Amino acid sequence: MTLTDMPRSARRLAAALACVPVVLICLASPVAAASLTFGTPSATSQFGQSIDFTQPYSGATIESASILISIPNDSVTLPGIVGPEVGAVTSIGSSSLTFSLDTSSGLVSPFAPVVGQFEVVLQDGTTVDGPKIDVTYNDDRFTWKTKIGTVVRLHYIQGSDSFAQQMLSLADAGVSKAAAMFGVTETQPIDYYVYPSQSAFQDGLSEPGTVGGVALPSYRTCFAVVAPGDANYAAQVMPHEPTHIVFSDATKNPYHEPPRWLNEGFAQYIAQGYDPDSRSIVTQSVQSGSMPSLLALTNYFPLDSDRIYLAYAESVAAVDMIVGKYGKADILKLVQAYAAGSSDDQAFQAAFGVDVATFDSAFMAANNATATRYGPQPEATSAPGGAVTPSGTTPPSGTSGQTSSPTPQNRAPIYLLAGVMAVLGVVLMGVALAMVVSARGRAA
Repeated sequence: MTLTDMPRSARRLAAALACVPVVLICLASPVAAASLTFGTPSATSQFGQSIDFTQPYSGATIESASILISIPNDSVTLPGIVGPEVGAVTSIGSSSLTFSLDTSSGLVSPFAPVVGQFEVVLQDGTTVDGPKIDVTYNDDRFTWKTKIGTVVRLHYIQGSDSFAQQMLSLADAGVSKAAAMFGVTETQPIDYYVYPSQSAFQDGLSEPGTVGGVALPSYRTCFAVVAPGDANYAAQVMPHEPTHIVFSDATKNPYHEPPRWLNEGFAQYIAQGYDPDSRSIVTQSVQSGSMPSLLALTNYFPLDSDRIYLAYAESVAAVDMIVGKYGKADILKLVQAYAAGSSDDQAFQAAFGVDVATFDSAFMAANNATATRYGPQPEATSAPGGAVTPSGTTPPSGTSGQTSSPTPQNRAPIYLLAGVMAVLGVVLMGVALAMVVSARGRAA
């Protein structure tokens, strides 16, 4: 993800979505089980509306059916293909099954490869799986032009041929630099879709207004918003997003993702280095006492227009420190440790000989910064004089450190009430016992 130098306010517009069907034919041969035969399935997609699956069949009677749908996922916590999701099929015709996946909420990212597969239960209880149905969820609102580079395939809507070539060269250069830094070889294509306006990008990606680029490693695809001819922003965003793909290739493992600040910091460093703008943002945050710890940027970045810029600036500053203090050999150790599934502390220990918290402290000290704490504060502890005060806070002026907690003097009414209740309980138990004894005497 990168920042956009366009206006920061959200400008989501309702898109007038075209309804051009994209039909994909499954290459698998017809599948037969028992007396049921599946024909050749198909899928059509209408961007921003739905993906519709159709599965012809003949033979046995179908009692019930469902569809398994796999969608690429690039969340921080569960990257990769997650699923499949299961949908109940309510439309069972005499010769075909149909299912419509609603995509109007932005469930599926543009150009994602989606896989559907019908599963049916026959009247005798037999379960049969149909062939897989592959469909690409194309953003068919636009006519896309394509340029092929060394690794990157650039797709764009507007702009001159020469500017498109410039963007493609910047993206390929980013891949080359990142591959050299992380010690990997990139040969598989990376598709890069460039939107010409913030509204077109927002409507397609459903991202907040402070975001100007997205990388989705699960299907090796990048997106950005670059106005035609905007060479300055192109120089930042075009190499940034593919760096995320390369970083993912170098560190990918089934167990653990590297910190967000490290990933974004490397992408910023490859694209533009620790540039004057980032240095200025860091300096201002140190002076104002508003710079958070790197530990606060482990999983997510803030999305408001002030703090997100600081998050990127701080991240590239930290990576600049890594490059300057440790160098490429230790960066390779770091990348390889993550690829092996190491935790953050294990990876930093293997590469730099310190854990993440120690590195964070050294980074803050190098910038003469004191980390600002956001969010929940530490548990309350006993303050001088017996008052209870949250750690790191000062009692309000004029309270002498006292809080509203009961003191020994004002607990007396509470103790008296408790005593009365205890005596009453004993009396009631005695009455109940006497009644039981009396009843037993009459029964005898």
